[in-house]
Amino acid sequence: MEAFFSSKWADCPSGVIRAIRNPWTLEIIDTVPECDVETVDLAMQELRAGVDTLAAVTSEQMGEIFTATTEAVKAEQEALALMITREQGKPIREAWREVNVTINLLESFGKEAFRLGRQFLPLAQEARVADRFGYTRRRPYGITALLTPNTFPFLIPAMLMVPALAAGNAVVIKPASQTPFSTLKLVRLLCDAGMPENAIACLTGPGELTGQAVCRHPLVDQITCYGGLGTIRAIRAASGLIPVQFHHGGMGVCLVAEDGNLDLAAEQIVAQAFENAGQTAISTSAIFCDANVYEALIERLAARMGELKIGNPEEEETNIGPLTEAFRAVRAARLIDDLVAGGARCFAGGGKNEKNLITPTLLGDIEPRNRRFFPEEGSREILAPILGVSKLSAGLEQVSEWLDPRTQMSVSIFSGDLDRAATLAGSLPVFNVHVNGVPTWRDGLIFDPGSSIRLGRRKSRSRVNDLSTHQDIVFHPA
Repeated sequence: MEAFFSSKWADCPSGVIRAIRNPWTLEIIDTVPECDVETVDLAMQELRAGVDTLAAVTSEQMGEIFTATTEAVKAEQEALALMITREQGKPIREAWREVNVTINLLESFGKEAFRLGRQFLPLAQEARVADRFGYTRRRPYGITALLTPNTFPFLIPAMLMVPALAAGNAVVIKPASQTPFSTLKLVRLLCDAGMPENAIACLTGPGELTGQAVCRHPLVDQITCYGGLGTIRAIRAASGLIPVQFHHGGMGVCLVAEDGNLDLAAEQIVAQAFENAGQTAISTSAIFCDANVYEALIERLAARMGELKIGNPEEEETNIGPLTEAFRAVRAARLIDDLVAGGARCFAGGGKNEKNLITPTLLGDIEPRNRRFFPEEGSREILAPILGVSKLSAGLEQVSEWLDPRTQMSVSIFSGDLDRAATLAGSLPVFNVHVNGVPTWRDGLIFDPGSSIRLGRRKSRSRVNDLSTHQDIVFHPA
């Protein structure tokens, strides 16, 4: 499959290609170009003209494009879900959900495009000195670069591309190396629906080559990226003074009090922790439990996990498919072995299965501050179906001292005492706490470096505003 740049589908000038394999069968699905610095430059030159092209597209026309894209996605739902499963490895039922959530996103932008990205606001009071008057408007950055992970290869590119285009930005997107096809398909559907072709580029290739070339290019005006903390750091190091908005993954933490509903906790933890075989940005991996209910919680978790079916992700009844990348399976199996060798008990699962499969694994008796599992920097991503449970005799409150406020994304609390839960939540140095429930990936947490806070679930207008900036127009008296 070709990349899309300079308003056409093409291979990159270097001629280097990369084979993409199905993580379940390990067979080659297709190949994609490894876009180099020359290709990135060709794409950027065209996108600069694309900014002007988008400026001539009215809000009504943009809404019509998103609506037409929605209908095209609906018409190809089955094929799109199968594409996601074959390149990413997630069970087909989860791939269907991903497509359906993407349809909802596109529908909302189709309906609301007429009022997005071109708002006018009164000029700030402090700017109205003497007889000055004016207004503030939103304007696009120009060219925005989007770098996406392999966890949700269709939804996350849509979540980033659609608001960026609605705001008037030309877009260059670099999908994850392992899952390029869903993004390429989305670009094709947008262009077929009428999106100006010089306003989009989709460049495939590895992050260390293509991603770095995009982030360093002088024509890029803004960067939005989703990925692991190491990826985020590399992008920020390459981007210089370019504004960067990012979402990094991490380890979800769950606290279970002795008066918590253990059945509810087990049900929700297993459902969330093993979605996409544990490969989500906020998968609950670390559970801290009051010692009095430790054994009872372990029993319930093991029972729930025993109901999960692992295997071919294209089969409807499958709950756990293969990990997207082979090295993740090797790394996960090694982590399990190391923890067991260090004194942890394995209550379910136990390591690597065939191919890229990891059997859902439940480890108990983990020391609460075991740095092999729960490091000082709480941004660690297990990215595998592994749960680790630690029992606490001195109370759950001590966990607040172990969390890194710079990287810990969310904490869940299961407790029947809502006053205690509220007090505990208030003591935690995190920006997202769920009481008697767990977060889902749809609650996506985005870091805003301008305000040093994480932002919760975003509405259409907020998403567009994230990808545009303010411009003050001030009139002075003659």
